[in-house]
Amino acid sequence: METNWDASILPNDVFILKDNEFFECIKHVAGDIVCEILKIQMIDSAQVLINSDDLLSFLQHNSPEINFFRDKVPIRSDIGSVDLGNSNCKISEAQFRFDKVQEYFDRIDAKYAFCSEDCTGIIRKINYDQSTNSFVGFATPLINGIPVAKHYQTNSFNQLKSWFSSTDKSPLLNIHMIQPLQPANHLPDPTAFLLSAYGVVNTYTSIEILRRWLFIFNNSLQKKIRIIGFSTDGDSKYLRAMRLVSGFFGSLPHFKFIEHQEAFDLNNMAQWPWFFLRKKQLFLFFQDATHLVTKWRNRLLSSTAQLIVGQQFITIQHVADIIENSNYTKLDHGLNRSDLNPKDRQNYNSCVKLASDNVLSILLDGADTYGTYVYLRLLQMIILAYVEKRTRIEERLQSAWCIVFVCRMSWLQNKQSKSTTASTTTKTNAKSKCFFTKTAYLSVELNAHTLLYIVLLVKQKQLPREALNVYLFNSQSCESMFRNARSLSGTYSTMVNFTAVDFLRRSQKISLLNSIKCNQVSQQDDDNILSFPIHHKHNRNNNLPSLQNLDDMDQLNVEKIISNAFNQAIELTANLGISKLLKERKIFDLNSLSEYVFQELNSSSRMFDYSIETVDDDYDEFNLEEDEDNDKKDIMDSYSDDEEMKNNLFDNQDDENNYNMMTVKSNFSGIKIYDHIEPCRRDAYFRIKINNSQKYVQKQSACWLLTDNSMRLSNDRLSRVIETGRKES
Repeated sequence: METNWDASILPNDVFILKDNEFFECIKHVAGDIVCEILKIQMIDSAQVLINSDDLLSFLQHNSPEINFFRDKVPIRSDIGSVDLGNSNCKISEAQFRFDKVQEYFDRIDAKYAFCSEDCTGIIRKINYDQSTNSFVGFATPLINGIPVAKHYQTNSFNQLKSWFSSTDKSPLLNIHMIQPLQPANHLPDPTAFLLSAYGVVNTYTSIEILRRWLFIFNNSLQKKIRIIGFSTDGDSKYLRAMRLVSGFFGSLPHFKFIEHQEAFDLNNMAQWPWFFLRKKQLFLFFQDATHLVTKWRNRLLSSTAQLIVGQQFITIQHVADIIENSNYTKLDHGLNRSDLNPKDRQNYNSCVKLASDNVLSILLDGADTYGTYVYLRLLQMIILAYVEKRTRIEERLQSAWCIVFVCRMSWLQNKQSKSTTASTTTKTNAKSKCFFTKTAYLSVELNAHTLLYIVLLVKQKQLPREALNVYLFNSQSCESMFRNARSLSGTYSTMVNFTAVDFLRRSQKISLLNSIKCNQVSQQDDDNILSFPIHHKHNRNNNLPSLQNLDDMDQLNVEKIISNAFNQAIELTANLGISKLLKERKIFDLNSLSEYVFQELNSSSRMFDYSIETVDDDYDEFNLEEDEDNDKKDIMDSYSDDEEMKNNLFDNQDDENNYNMMTVKSNFSGIKIYDHIEPCRRDAYFRIKINNSQKYVQKQSACWLLTDNSMRLSNDRLSRVIETGRKES
């Protein structure tokens, strides 16, 4: 199809041309094929054309008229021919793309993966998805935690109106990303793959979450992909699900996770009193370290919490004094006043600067600043253990477990101080002074146990050494997908957020770009492929310290590393007054301290859930990708064979509506409302009465008619900070 059009020959009145005059203009400028494409979609004016989202989406349907165009609308590029009628790259709401994941993993020769899940706020708006003949933007219903695809399908205008009035519009978009572990080579870390996306309301339970994880695990296993574990951002419901599945002071008596034939099993592992995770695990869990880091910083910046560790105060004023001190310049500490802004709650770069060696050195030399030093030193250890790519595995383990031991000591001291006071107010104050929250503490414990568990699996050769790249095991791939989708807004658009349909369309483009990049990496010697530049930070050095060879892993002395971590924790807390209490309780050594903590947690924090396991991973019930294409093809073929039956079904269904809309307007220019439409297009239209006359209303136009409130939501970080400031002022 010729695409070198001369826009200079467009008439000056092109924006007021309609019907035949408009089509003649298009035919003269762009040719017969483009003219026919617009005709079949009733795009009869420039205004309607500008408001059309995807002119070629109709090619995904099957009819004699559409088949005529599908063979004539290819696009060619330097990377080959792309058929826009091909729906392989299509991403539909609530569809789990296990087949596409398998194709991607086969292409990069990967067998192991880590899955992440996260959600973000979206604009509450209902749109019509023509490719699935369904409405997107309503809260997706869940069956046993699994979202139901294409639930909101109807040819009844009354039904759509009922949904608008009675069904929640999705305030959140939930996505699942699959991060593959690629065998050792000179390639960069492979890009995470978008498995599914769907709108939700925040009412699902922990049991629904773990059933969804089990569904993903089993279906991935059928595709010969072993999911090592899952990662989220520290939400309490997800943390509860993690504890229940892993048995970390939680129990699910009716779920038989550890009896699964693919469950990990640490054979011949010593009985360590300080290790609380059971030996058998079906899959593992990480709380997203970046979120943990920002939560750690935000507690320091809190205006309500007065933090104490041992007998030392923790306060951001110590850091502010460094910035204001004329004896120091920015060359000494590298900080800005904006790094201490408590309203900027997701500023990870600020966390890195606060935990820098320069700042820690100044705090260590200061008077009465040791508590703040310890707090920020622990923040630095979290970054080293889980975020930094080049940290050696010994340092990862020691840093992770040093944090655990310091938190255990501080928790015991805080617990003892509360037990010696009878006043409820005093107990509440003691709780608010603890330098970590319950969620942060459990996240620190769970992450350290998971890290060590993975190291032991690699030592026993149950996992490849690439599993040591724990900096990939987080939900930042979800955050990255959200950021990339927001960045695809128009150049002149002031909206930084998206609707559910916007995200699905944009993520389709992102997936296509990632596919091209993947081909580029796997065909580096081919000069004919489209090449994207790779930032030096994303180039993978095969000699990263974390990728030790298996001989080094065999020599790794875990018990010595843990002992060093405990000694480091003792050294850090020596000046805090914690050791005195531990010695009085005779729990100052590693084993006795850990046994005491285990008993306390087991008696006060153990949770139980007696829900019954529901094994239901049938593709058919949830309209998943594998069988959907065949079903869709059969339906479309049967309709093509009997067009008269289709028309009768359409007419009978519309007779039940009898919806009559009264308006003073008689000309509906610019709105897709017609007296007649082509039979092959009827699925995309409602048949209603307007002023007692039969009309066909395009389903997207019906959404516009029923929308009575235009929602806007900004997810730009600066905008959120400004909005928070307005609310507090």
